Amino acid sequence: MKDLAEKSKTLAPLRRLLGNYVLENSAIIFAAERGSGKTLLGLQACIAISAKWPSLWNEPIEYHGNTLFINCELSEDTMSRRLGQLFEAPPKEIGSSEYHSYVYTTKKGLEEEAQAIIELSMIQKPVLIVLDNFRVAFLNSDTNNGKEVAKAMHLILTLRDLLDTTIIITDHTRKHTRNLLTDSDLQSGSGVKSDLTDSDMFLRRSKLDIQYRILKRSKSRHCEETDGAKLIRLNPDTLWFEFVQDDIDEAQHIGTEVMPVKEEQKDLARELRDQGKTIEQIAKILNRGKGTIHRWLNE
Repeated sequence: MKDLAEKSKTLAPLRRLLGNYVLENSAIIFAAERGSGKTLLGLQACIAISAKWPSLWNEPIEYHGNTLFINCELSEDTMSRRLGQLFEAPPKEIGSSEYHSYVYTTKKGLEEEAQAIIELSMIQKPVLIVLDNFRVAFLNSDTNNGKEVAKAMHLILTLRDLLDTTIIITDHTRKHTRNLLTDSDLQSGSGVKSDLTDSDMFLRRSKLDIQYRILKRSKSRHCEETDGAKLIRLNPDTLWFEFVQDDIDEAQHIGTEVMPVKEEQKDLARELRDQGKTIEQIAKILNRGKGTIHRWLNE
């Protein structure tokens, strides 16, 4: 322990790729509500970092370099159309620079593509890799099974360390959670993903405006956690997210006064139980009594 403590004195502080949301040499789960724009946000982060922008959405970018977006979800034509709109009217000049953003499109699983991604990354040396998304990248795995998810996450963490890079893994939030405040347990599938990553962040819709999105950090191993959230707005003409405000009260945007109907809460309680959550944890997440949760799970 003493040797490791001494080693820490020689380690440089982790540089920020997107404020404290995305730090150097980290693995980050990025869970978003369906259709909220997680792919667009990942693409924009890649563009900003490779274009040497000093900041994005009021978050500093201290580390620039090549970036790689691994597209497992969209067709190449759909990706081309989205990038065409993004490059048409960016908020800052992209231009030509010493760094570039790359897109690698595949319909195969990450295990099959790992060697090709390693070879490409050894050449381009991306400082950020965005994997879009977890479920499709591990289509042959049961993403509700903790053991299989742990194996998948081990591959991602191995790639992070081998390539000396940061990896953002896009994911979805659980069904029936739109009215719940943000917490790591909102991620779909096994909670092992959050346990094994360095941090997680969420993108959610606001009830106040159809184009508003809430960007919030939850767990973090490398920096302090925060109660506040960031409000950004999707510009439907350019497809770029625009900064609106920091440190908002998430409850004003989520609509927590309208809880999911009882049957949806029962389904969610069973799903959380299957992920290994205790009755006490489920009761806290759903804001229900332990007796109620116990009764639901025994129905």
